[in-house]
Amino acid sequence: MPLAAAAALVGASIQSATGFGFALILSPALFAAVDPVEAVSSLLVLGLALNLLVLFEGGRPEHVDWRALSPMLVAALPGLAAGAAALTLLSKETLQVAVGIAVILAAGWQLAQRVARESSEPARRVPPAAGWAAGFVSGALTTSISVSGPPIVLWLEAHGVRPEEFRASLAASFLMLNLVGAAVVFVAEGSGALEADVVLPLLGLVLVGYALGAVAFNRLEGDRFFALALALVACTGAASLAAGLGLL
Repeated sequence: MPLAAAAALVGASIQSATGFGFALILSPALFAAVDPVEAVSSLLVLGLALNLLVLFEGGRPEHVDWRALSPMLVAALPGLAAGAAALTLLSKETLQVAVGIAVILAAGWQLAQRVARESSEPARRVPPAAGWAAGFVSGALTTSISVSGPPIVLWLEAHGVRPEEFRASLAASFLMLNLVGAAVVFVAEGSGALEADVVLPLLGLVLVGYALGAVAFNRLEGDRFFALALALVACTGAASLAAGLGLL
């Protein structure tokens, strides 16, 4: 549990500052410390609390770009079911490799888009269907390997939202996914899926991490903010690929 405690603090700080990263950092440590059902339920509850804080920070949920999020959230519903099915049909390693490759390619594509914009070259317009695809994939990742952030991050960044909208929109999308995911887990597993002696100490560290990340967010410039977000996405893909290949 010491590793999980450190991961909760660091993960909450990073998500508070950039809008995502909490589950990416905490889930491996938590899965190593407790059984999978307890790990998933704890991640959902802790993520719910963290995203509520980020979304309603300063009473500003109006920063959410609902026009960009709406198709993704609708498409995430069948994605949740598809992810649950994939979890039973495919090995964890296969899923990790597939996700790692897809995320790295997507991050590379988005980096190329940013370079084209900065060099005044015409960047390819992102089709609306990409939002539906991002939502479906994000929903599937939520119920398969608990890493739902990268598709939404890439879509919002390509959509050209401001850092405040980016951070709040991610919090809103994760909040919705956490609510639905928690309902599914607790209906299937019952209230025994959650242990208070695990969640409550981690919740305190999440609150501290949120406060630290909020300070960091206020000091990040737009270009640095999105560069950090893309770097985190690429690292996520590399870590998923390495884990699937047995290198971690």
